[in-house]
Amino acid sequence: MDGFAGLPARIEALTRAHERIAVILIDAFGWAFVQRHASHPLLERMQIEPLASQFPSTTTAHLTTLYSGLPVEEHGLYEWRVYEPRADDVILPLPFVRADGTPLELDPRDVVPRPSFFEKLDVPSTVLQPAHIWPSTFSSAALAGATVVPFKDLAAGVGRLGTPGLSYLYWDAVDAIGHQHGPSSAQFDAAALAALDAIEAALPARTLVLITADHGQVDVHPARLDHLDALWPELSQHLLHPPAGSARDCFLHVDEPEHVIAQLQDRLGERANVHHASELFGPAGPRLQARLADVCVLPAPGRMAWLDAFPSVERRFRGHHGGRTPAEAETWLGLLET
Repeated sequence: MDGFAGLPARIEALTRAHERIAVILIDAFGWAFVQRHASHPLLERMQIEPLASQFPSTTTAHLTTLYSGLPVEEHGLYEWRVYEPRADDVILPLPFVRADGTPLELDPRDVVPRPSFFEKLDVPSTVLQPAHIWPSTFSSAALAGATVVPFKDLAAGVGRLGTPGLSYLYWDAVDAIGHQHGPSSAQFDAAALAALDAIEAALPARTLVLITADHGQVDVHPARLDHLDALWPELSQHLLHPPAGSARDCFLHVDEPEHVIAQLQDRLGERANVHHASELFGPAGPRLQARLADVCVLPAPGRMAWLDAFPSVERRFRGHHGGRTPAEAETWLGLLET
């Protein structure tokens, strides 16, 4: 398999060959961290293969792929922030709010592709979600067709895996700790090892278990954040919408893309590469075409870029993702038959 985009089809095929399939996605536990913790008993037992993530290396892109069966070029929800034509505004699809935090008054079934992956399966599906993110408006559409069960701690969630058909569990704590402390921190390693330990201790019996990740992370720092509208004050005059993406892949809807690219690249130099956004994706379907920005700023490893006029919690991050460095964009798939 070439990359993460092929994972839904592979899972669907496995459900025809096995009575019980359990899939676990550990957010941000990319290939670099599998190699770092390769001596863990769980990883040693698994048959592991590296995968390429999609661009951008983001949770929104990959969860939507897993929940729809479509690559990012077709489902169009490519980042934490994306322009949504139905709202004529930049939105945050996962929390289902506008960029300013106000509730998004749209039917999530018009934003999330349908039918969902679970509705297309010929077997029953159980989805296990951390209690703090369920219920949610996004997931009400994305997980349609599955029985959703919230859990309070990872061990309890893993203990519910292994039901007939497909069971799937999402775990977000490793990513959250990485944003706060950085992926090189002791806190990140502790969160990763705690997740592996909890999974190892509660693996379901007589089940084919698949473990994967949506992306990795790189270390960043607030002192290495470029303020694009401070570097070039005229940028605000060219914006058509608030910025999309994140501080590792800043997407800009602008009126003169060539001019904006030239001006930003001149000021950023080696600190970032500035692209036509469409060049970074494969052939785009209508959903991505309608949402995709004109320009993308990709900061160098360890750096971030954003706009002062649009405050973001990312300015305080010590770990982030969204770019194309190997630490962000390489992931994996592990298989174990219990």
